[in-house]
Amino acid sequence: MWSKLGIRVLSGVIGAALVLAIILFASPMWFNLVVSVACIISLYELCKTFKLLEKKPMTVLVFVFAILLLSAVFMGFSRDFLTLILVGYLMLLLICAIFWNGKIKFQDVCTAFFSLIYAVLLLYHIGFIRSMQNGVVLLFIPFLGAWMPDTFAYFSGTLFGKHKLIPSVSPKKTVEGAIGAVVGCIISFLVYGLIVDYAAGLSVNYLTLAILAVLCGIIAQLGDLSASVIKREFGVKDFGNLIPGHGGIIDRIDSLIFVAPLVYYFLLYIPVIS
Repeated sequence: MWSKLGIRVLSGVIGAALVLAIILFASPMWFNLVVSVACIISLYELCKTFKLLEKKPMTVLVFVFAILLLSAVFMGFSRDFLTLILVGYLMLLLICAIFWNGKIKFQDVCTAFFSLIYAVLLLYHIGFIRSMQNGVVLLFIPFLGAWMPDTFAYFSGTLFGKHKLIPSVSPKKTVEGAIGAVVGCIISFLVYGLIVDYAAGLSVNYLTLAILAVLCGIIAQLGDLSASVIKREFGVKDFGNLIPGHGGIIDRIDSLIFVAPLVYYFLLYIPVIS
């Protein structure tokens, strides 16, 4: 009989293997398609948590504009066009609140707009990183930056944790675990830098890589805590049950949703690997 931890570890290993295979072997088109599917599933999980699926006009708008936004990004439309989509989306949400007044509240407008930004726009920065020069190599950075802090935080918190971090949000997280997460992220990034430097023959700026590691170690934990705030607010344990031992997709990638934009904009302006 598998224990809960055993199921969680097995799911994590299988998931990591799938991510590795997708990064290394998927063409840009297929990679973007996989990311788009992950965005749509994440959006569904959020809408279910926010009970937006019970309000048909909102449901239609959310998913129509999600597909529209993903299609625009996929086809390389300008940022102005993406802004137009988001502006139009917000206006239509407010119009729905006018015509379905009483059934659709302003809170629904806010959660629907947030859902699109959080589950689609933020997460799709993974696709933006893939499109950069040396994108396949750079793609490992957000995944390491999201998942290594979580791993190191768990073990350092278990071994040394005494002081609660923010118990009102996440009772199990400790200050020691948070510090371990940042240290572990730095170690992971530097090891990856050495691999890239010597195996791939690319130039690595270890100072900027270490700075990015510190930022990822912090932001990854804030992404995790942000998801905890949402779940506590809406009284759910997990966003879904798609991944055994982990919950829904968002439960597994809540840190990545925060880390991906951070890594993209950092790499856009500060050289790390070239």
